[in-house]
Amino acid sequence: MGRESKDGSFPTGLFCVYLVYFSGQAIYNTYLNLYLAQIGFTATQIGSIISISTVALLAAQTLWGILSDRARVKNRVVCFLYLASILSALGFYLTRSYWPVVLLVAVFGACFVPIVPLNDNITLESLVNSKWDYGWIRMGGTIGYAVTVVLIGYFLRDEYSAIFWIVAAAMGLCLLFSLTIPPVKGFRNEKKKSSVREILSNRTLVVLIAFNLIYGLGNSFFYSFYSLHFVQIGGNSRLVGWMMFACSVAEAPCLMFMHRLVKKMGVAKVLILAGVLTCVRWSLLYYLTDPVLIIVTNLLHGFSYTGITYCLLNYINRRVPPDLRASGQVLNATMSTVFSKLIFGYIGGAAFELWGAGSMMACSAITIGAATLFFAVWSRGKQESLSF
Repeated sequence: MGRESKDGSFPTGLFCVYLVYFSGQAIYNTYLNLYLAQIGFTATQIGSIISISTVALLAAQTLWGILSDRARVKNRVVCFLYLASILSALGFYLTRSYWPVVLLVAVFGACFVPIVPLNDNITLESLVNSKWDYGWIRMGGTIGYAVTVVLIGYFLRDEYSAIFWIVAAAMGLCLLFSLTIPPVKGFRNEKKKSSVREILSNRTLVVLIAFNLIYGLGNSFFYSFYSLHFVQIGGNSRLVGWMMFACSVAEAPCLMFMHRLVKKMGVAKVLILAGVLTCVRWSLLYYLTDPVLIIVTNLLHGFSYTGITYCLLNYINRRVPPDLRASGQVLNATMSTVFSKLIFGYIGGAAFELWGAGSMMACSAITIGAATLFFAVWSRGKQESLSF
């Protein structure tokens, strides 16, 4: 248990880590593909870069989760990943050739992406017996993401090469803030260790992760390719920033009150509502071409993303054995983001060129709609197994 939990003071170090990390994530995730397009790569090439790098990330993310669970102090693993992210981000200035860029995206992603589930695990462990809820700490990420995507659009002015030194600087700040967080012990010295099979033997958790995977498929296409479509129909770097701002700022009220909503509605109803709103969002993005209406539509992201993420993270932290919690968080993140990127990497890029973003959003709407219907039927009478 961290120092913040003992004295009841607000965990400022954790909050600042989320604030700065998601500022960096906002820049990298939003503008990487626009940078790649600017230096001459096609949508298919960009998709192949995503898919190839994701293969490496699949293995790396699982490895970092296991190392975190087995480490003497979990914080040290995350600090190493910050250092590696800084070096690999700066490496983008050394080349613009296809295969070296593939390698850089793979190395950076293998270090940068796993930080999220590992930080979530450290945060949830630190908040045990604390009066502070995860949502209040995660609010730092929402604020950082929302503010950054707007301001960076004005700063870049459609010249995207600056994103890498900014991300490197953000990771440097994260490293400094991480040093202020009380250590969270791993289970290196435990004689009896749980097997990863215990995670997969929990059928309810498997269904929850599968639902999150389906949600992640549409999300992966949106974040990987929709900005390209948005620019083609009249958007620019500033409007892209406002679109991502709408996504992020909508999370804020949901994060503040999600724990109350889950207690009042139950996990099943929260997830069903999140699925319905996501289906509506993807359907509207299929029809809409006006940039302002598209920006407004993306406010629906707030409840959907927050509801699914909050329920999954807390379920894993309460229902998975302590020495497997980091691995459980990583497995969830791998399936919802990494695996979905693998599917919608090359395939998404090729589909974008063949059929356009609208058709892919329609496909995403149908998929999440079917998954939500299945989950609604499956979850009947399972309130106890879904609770945390």
